[in-house]
Amino acid sequence: MYNRIKKFICCFIVLFTITAMIPIQSSAAPANITGGAYVLIDAETGQVLVEKNMDQKLYPASITKIMTVLLAVENLNPEAIVTVSPEATILDKDKYSDSMHIALTSGENIRVEDLMNATMIESANDAANCLAEAVSGTNEAFAQLMNERAVQLGAKNTNFTNPHGLPDENHVTTAYDMAQITRYAITNEAFLNIFSTVIYDIPPDNKKTEVLTISNRFSMLKQNDPTYYEGIVGGKTGYTVPAGYTGVAVAKRGDKTLIAVVMGSTSGANRFADLKEILDYGFNNFVRTAITTNNVKPTTSKIIENDKIVATVAINPATDMHYLRHSSVSESDVIFTTDIKDSYSWYDIQPTVILTVADNTYMYSNIGTFELSHTEKQLSNPIPVQGTNEDKESENETDKPVKEKKPLPTALKVFLIIFAVILILIGGLIILFFVSNARRRKRDKLRRLRRQEMYEKSRREMLATKEKTKK
Repeated sequence: MYNRIKKFICCFIVLFTITAMIPIQSSAAPANITGGAYVLIDAETGQVLVEKNMDQKLYPASITKIMTVLLAVENLNPEAIVTVSPEATILDKDKYSDSMHIALTSGENIRVEDLMNATMIESANDAANCLAEAVSGTNEAFAQLMNERAVQLGAKNTNFTNPHGLPDENHVTTAYDMAQITRYAITNEAFLNIFSTVIYDIPPDNKKTEVLTISNRFSMLKQNDPTYYEGIVGGKTGYTVPAGYTGVAVAKRGDKTLIAVVMGSTSGANRFADLKEILDYGFNNFVRTAITTNNVKPTTSKIIENDKIVATVAINPATDMHYLRHSSVSESDVIFTTDIKDSYSWYDIQPTVILTVADNTYMYSNIGTFELSHTEKQLSNPIPVQGTNEDKESENETDKPVKEKKPLPTALKVFLIIFAVILILIGGLIILFFVSNARRRKRDKLRRLRRQEMYEKSRREMLATKEKTKK
């Protein structure tokens, strides 16, 4: 019986040890992506869910046109007529004659709306040139506007030199920057309508007598196409030899809208497969999680003007604050750091909460910064600010973000529990060993006593027999 118990405990210890050595995971990050760089973000908050080389500067090819169409939507009347310049055409330029176009010719009059749809849906480079000239006069001036707008939208490593994305060694961006540009663009209803259009008819004009029907090259939008993606909102593809195959996809399922960007995929089919796998990873593994008063306690700060307290600020978490949490990460693993100052000026009230998570989880460590809601209440009688240098130093200390205690990662917690169980089992095995050893010694002692008694009895019987024999 003892040997059976010992074998069972030994097997149990081995099993738990092997389990502890296996990484804990709900679902591994996308593993079959052919693109050299990609990113997946939450469209609502900009939170990065998963990435690879997202800040690497690469050639974007035609996903550049997302910015081109956005600027056209923001700056032009869709019903305005544009006259095509000789510089905007593609057909008469040997370098670009085999690139995508709608055969615009010099002197052709075409509506801005038709140019915007041709640029996005057909990826027409001549249409992109026309939009650039209509907005800024020249491609060079338009590129400057593109770069200024990119910075405003959160781009960090982008330099556009043209409106179409045709090869230029200085025309670069990143997966992260394109995701942020797209995130803002889809909030524009006019842009989103073009971004999601599958088929569009360009009417005749002064140079063309027939309707030109164009079909979106982003096949994930087409329900009868094998690459169709459930919940797809819109997308844009790109390709040049230096860039490889690039793509941007936006999809919505349930309470999540996600933006995926891939750059440098190895083929057109692989580009769509990459986008699908990245989006699937986000929809299958992340849950919408609220940021509540349990995480951020309400507090009150002061508004100081001219060394007087002129108002108070009641700070609370906004009612609709949330983030996307990987299903393998518990809420207790998320670190909340509040940045709430003791005092503000009227023009600088920006209380925030910063969310991070340990690097060894399936979440990007920097979840994001969220603005807290606040309400100002002006004082009828301003209060002079008084205090010594020590008070000011103390006040400065309160201005610093208060970092909450960092919880142990889930994986470490599980490992410690397994380690404790193993120690308990080892302790139980040791106790069993000593108990069994004590019993064995007791049995041996009893056996020796019985043998001694038998020996003494046999000796007495032998002596008695000898005595009878002598008589």
